[in-house]
Amino acid sequence: MLRYWLLPLMAFVLLLLPGGAPGGEAKGDKDLKFEGKLTKDDALDKKRNAASKVHTVRLKAGKTYTIDMVSKEFDSYLRLEDKDGKELDEDDDSGGDLNARIIFNCQKDGNYRVICTAYAADGVGNYVLTVKSSGSAPKITSSHENLVGKAAPDFEADFVLNGKAKGLADLKGKVVLLEFWAVGSDQCADAFPLLLEWQKKYHKDGLEVVGLTYYQSDIGHHYAFDKGTGKMKLVEKADRASDRVALQDYATHHKLDHLVLTLNKDAALKTFDAYGVNGVPHAVLIDRTGNIRHVHVGMGKKSEGLEAEIKKLLDEK
Repeated sequence: MLRYWLLPLMAFVLLLLPGGAPGGEAKGDKDLKFEGKLTKDDALDKKRNAASKVHTVRLKAGKTYTIDMVSKEFDSYLRLEDKDGKELDEDDDSGGDLNARIIFNCQKDGNYRVICTAYAADGVGNYVLTVKSSGSAPKITSSHENLVGKAAPDFEADFVLNGKAKGLADLKGKVVLLEFWAVGSDQCADAFPLLLEWQKKYHKDGLEVVGLTYYQSDIGHHYAFDKGTGKMKLVEKADRASDRVALQDYATHHKLDHLVLTLNKDAALKTFDAYGVNGVPHAVLIDRTGNIRHVHVGMGKKSEGLEAEIKKLLDEK
C-alpha cells in the first residue's frame, strides 16, 4: 500500500465537536490528536459491524488533511462523512501495517464526521487519531494510479462458484474484470446488472468477469441468506461452511453466472491490500498479458467509462 509523504504543515483552526466520543479543541498551529479506545459497549459502525467512535471536526475548503488512525491492538479502519452522513472516503491499511489513513482534499468549509472503527467485528482496544493540515491541496498520486501498468498480484481462492479457475494464473490470455465485493453491500448488489450485461456481451470476445470476496465469518460477521428479502441477514452463528451455502443461495437469487471466488481471511487481507481496496465495490481491469490497466472505485448503475476500457482491451490482440 502506498505510503504518503506528509507535506509541510501549515497553520489552521480545527475544532473537535461532540460526536460519539469525548473530544477537545485544537487551535492555531496545533494539529488535532486524540487518544481513544474502542470497547464492546460502543455503538456498532453501520458498515463494519464493529465498535466505533465518531469525531466531528471542522475543516476548511482548499486545504488537504491527512487523517491517521493508529493502533497496536487491532486492525484500524477509518471512514469520513460529511455532516449529513454522506460517505466521502474510507480506508483500511493505507497508513502502513494495520493502520488507516485518509488524504482528504476539502472542497467546502464545514463539519465532517471522522468514524474510527475496526476492520473486524471483534476489533477493540486503544487507538490514536490525528488530523493534520498539509496546506493547500496538491495533486496527490494515489495508490491506484501507481498500480496501473504493473503485473496484477495473483491469489488462490478457497471456494469457487461458476467455474474452476481459482486465480489469475488460470485465466491467462483473458481480459479480466476483477470486482472486489461483499455480500452485505447494497452498492455491490446494484452493480450486478452491469456485470451480468458485460459478461453476456463480451465473454465470447475474451472477457472474464471475476467477483472476488471473502468469508464473512472469518472477520466476525455472521450472515445467512434470507430468501424472503433476497438479502443477507445477521445470525448468531456462522462458519465457512454456512458462508458457502449462503453465498451459493445469494448468487442463485441474483442470477450471477460469472466466476465468483472466495478468499480466507489471510488471503483476503493480503490481496485487498495489494490492490489498494479500501471499500467495495472496487473494480480492476487486467489485460491479456496480466497487467493492471484501469482501476474503477465504485460501481454505480452508470459506468460507461469502465465499459469503454473493457472494449479497448478486448480489441488489443
